[in-house]
Amino acid sequence: MMVSVVIPVAKEGGAIYDRVYSLCRAFNNLAGVYGFLYEVILVSDVFHLPTVKAMMRLAKEGIARCLLLTRRIGKGGSIKNAIPYTRGNYVVLLDADIPVEPSIIHQAVLLATKLGIDLLIANRVHRTHSLLRRVLSIAYNTLVNLFFRTGLRDHQAGFKILSRRAAEVILTGRTRIDGLAYDTEVIVWAKKHGFKYRAVNVVWREQREGSTIPPLRALLTMLADLALLRLITLARKYVALQKRVIGKVIDLSNIHTVGREFMTVMRASGPKKHLLDILRKLYIAVAFKR
Repeated sequence: MMVSVVIPVAKEGGAIYDRVYSLCRAFNNLAGVYGFLYEVILVSDVFHLPTVKAMMRLAKEGIARCLLLTRRIGKGGSIKNAIPYTRGNYVVLLDADIPVEPSIIHQAVLLATKLGIDLLIANRVHRTHSLLRRVLSIAYNTLVNLFFRTGLRDHQAGFKILSRRAAEVILTGRTRIDGLAYDTEVIVWAKKHGFKYRAVNVVWREQREGSTIPPLRALLTMLADLALLRLITLARKYVALQKRVIGKVIDLSNIHTVGREFMTVMRASGPKKHLLDILRKLYIAVAFKR
């Protein structure tokens, strides 16, 4: 069985080489015991030279497949553009600082395959976040449950496992969000489509010193995305999602174009069009305010 591990990358610098090298080495050892095959795909929408150099090295040494997008699109958009290049029966979404031990990832894959789970979600325990981030996280997760009744405590963990079927339906055909609320949208659509999902407790060890995204700004943009997501789920017959080509996908192993980069846009009709326009303006005002 093939397992694809997709890692969205930003300004990680040269450290990403050592992290991914160690991850792949551990996967190779585990695969020999259980008969799994792992492939790792890195995708970035940021031309950060130290990071790109590290990705090129990983690609040329055959450690991971590394893709560079020519337009900025965000974490969710980067993942969506990488999915067509995966081959796995299961797809693992993992943050670039690799906050979960490879053995835990492997055990989670085994659990998903054994129980026939379409979406396995991490519930982060032993986090080292600031008090502000914890308070904002509690408020956000409470609101998500009020809107969508997922029954989960943690919607934003950067570690998820999807069956191939769920990945193709949700990641490439249903999700709209390209930014930070993407993790939540994946869960919401899994529930809407009747996919089997569950959460598992995971010890979370962030390798970064702290997020560079202002927490309040991030929360406001995520709330705007939630409002749009709520509108889509309530008025699906009035809202259509369309793919728009915005750039190219470049394979860094030999620097050649392998496909087209896309983003997902909404088209609304009927009584919801006016509300959608208002929410769009609100989102732009919050997300791009200087």
